Amino acid sequence: MKTVTPELAAHLTGAALTLTTCWKIERRDGVILGFTSHDRDLVFDLADGGGPVAYVAASGFTRSNISGIAGFAADNLDVEGVLESAAITVADLRAGRYDFAEIKVFEVNYQALSQDALKLRRGQVGQVRAEGQVFVAELRGLADRYSQEIGELYSPGCRADLGDGRCGVRLLPPAWQASTAYTLRQLRDAGSGSVVRPSAFNDRHFRCVQAGTSGLGEPAWNPTLGGQTTDGGAIWETERALTIEATVVTVTDNRNFTLSYTGDAPDALLTGGVLAFTGAGSPPPANLDLKMEVKSWVLSTTTIALFLPMPFNVAPGDSVSVSAGCDKSLAVCRNSFDNVLNFRGEPYVPGNDLLFRTPDAR
Repeated sequence: MKTVTPELAAHLTGAALTLTTCWKIERRDGVILGFTSHDRDLVFDLADGGGPVAYVAASGFTRSNISGIAGFAADNLDVEGVLESAAITVADLRAGRYDFAEIKVFEVNYQALSQDALKLRRGQVGQVRAEGQVFVAELRGLADRYSQEIGELYSPGCRADLGDGRCGVRLLPPAWQASTAYTLRQLRDAGSGSVVRPSAFNDRHFRCVQAGTSGLGEPAWNPTLGGQTTDGGAIWETERALTIEATVVTVTDNRNFTLSYTGDAPDALLTGGVLAFTGAGSPPPANLDLKMEVKSWVLSTTTIALFLPMPFNVAPGDSVSVSAGCDKSLAVCRNSFDNVLNFRGEPYVPGNDLLFRTPDAR
């Protein structure tokens, strides 16, 4: 049952209605957009903590019927319209900037906004299809989350993602700071102790092998892998950086290009990782803040290939960062990341071949 104010309830029972539908979209990057089917713009506060929002008159869009379903079945609806607003572009839709955006649908009396709102539906943007300037967006209800699998199964491979809270590997550790107490990073546990990166990228990270307080100025880092750097009362051991910085040099297409990189990150380290376009450079990259998984990395030619093309043009001079990948095997966890204590798989659990094995009949 939906609740409304007495004033709006009285209006709903009247002979003539002055209602309009409003849509509030909150993207994951914090951008908030408002649209209304009214022929004039409205400013309304939905009282959800976001404050007043301007709802722009958007002609030429239709929605399917909204129906409620008892139980846990997901009740979805589609919104079809024309991309007339400069705030919504086909490029942004294809770039994924509206993926999983929260959307709230409600109706108001446009002649008396103080009567509050009749809330119709709340959910997330699901699949979005765009053809030319026409789009169809799917709104998935809150019950849709109950249809998603959230459990885990035993598997030989690790169930954690590289760099998440369960893994503990620091793909981009904090920058070194002066006069700071640092703690010992334990062997076989990448989530323990202190790991830092220098203030200027040098293709190296440093893990603390003797706890202590750093000096007043940044030390002259030893770039040799396995080498040590004394820093006040702390001692650091050099390890290969798990996130590199580079710029695009030549572009074959939006999936394949070369980087200006002079480090020693091996092919296996970055293959399967994630490439992100960063804000350095002028003008900033067209794909700023967008990411894509790395299909292959070849150090000898500094060539990178992505699994899918970037939505916007990749140009020489674009600044990028590339983080390490992991095939989720025990060997890589142990040998590449020294993190076997946080491995989340069961590599020694017998497989189906053992379950179906029978005694030799001979």
